[in-house]
Amino acid sequence: MSHMFRALPLSLVLMFGTCGLPHAFGPSSALAQSVIASVNDDPITDVDVSQHMKLLTVLKKPASRDAAIENIIATRLKLIEGSKYKISLGDRDLGPTIAQTARKLNMPPNALLVALHNAGVTDDQWKQYFKAETSWGLFIRALNKTLEISETELNDALKAQGRTATTAVTEYTLRQVIMIVPNNANESILETRVREANQLRQRFNDCNEGIALARSMNDVAVKEPMTRTSTALNEALRTLLDATNVGHLTPPQRGQAGIEMIALCAKNTVNDQNSATEELRYDLLSAKLEKESARLYADVRAHAVIVKR
Repeated sequence: MSHMFRALPLSLVLMFGTCGLPHAFGPSSALAQSVIASVNDDPITDVDVSQHMKLLTVLKKPASRDAAIENIIATRLKLIEGSKYKISLGDRDLGPTIAQTARKLNMPPNALLVALHNAGVTDDQWKQYFKAETSWGLFIRALNKTLEISETELNDALKAQGRTATTAVTEYTLRQVIMIVPNNANESILETRVREANQLRQRFNDCNEGIALARSMNDVAVKEPMTRTSTALNEALRTLLDATNVGHLTPPQRGQAGIEMIALCAKNTVNDQNSATEELRYDLLSAKLEKESARLYADVRAHAVIVKR
């Protein structure tokens, strides 16, 4: 079976190995390793640095030894600040940050987790990194609840970019088709359902007839139509839909309920009066929050006790 059917959806990936983010940096774990630095008496080992070099490489960030040490320091300090303000996160809370990071890397969230695993980054290490980023983001937003972008700032930015408040976007009409698979299904059952999904896909040339055909099959669910614009979809899904002919199904993928496909029933270009301004407003607000984040982190780091050996 192809790799795409073995890969778990993000929601399931985050459910496994969720015995809690371990206290992986206590004295007992550091004894067998070489301690090369510390932040507020919390040791940083050579293994930590090696792990973060791999993590930074996957995230396409500078991944030198010094960059990894700085990343570890930032991770530890952000976690400390989060704990001060009683920010408590479970594995499931990391999903939005992972998805946002994956979007910047132009890949699905599950593909990012697979890339981290293939690079040799342990679950403990990437979970700690994303926990720090998530808690720090919550902390920054909590301190800047009143921060906003004025209409003057927005209009000035639109003019500077030669843009208008109206933009053309693609509107998709979609229906999800699911070949239901029991949770305890073995590999043979999965392969059978994938084969049936591909057979349906070959015969599916029109949404009206294709949906009726799908509903005539055993253990197949067809969801109600939904309309989404290109700005509301992640890049991976937009790319998939743009590669699919109208009236056809996307390739089958393993999902939570079974083997899932999406029927592209219509695709039109429409004028969206809100997407251009809201996208720019989000970018401008993010830039302000990043400046505030950098300022606050510099202050936190300046008051930390950091020792490099």
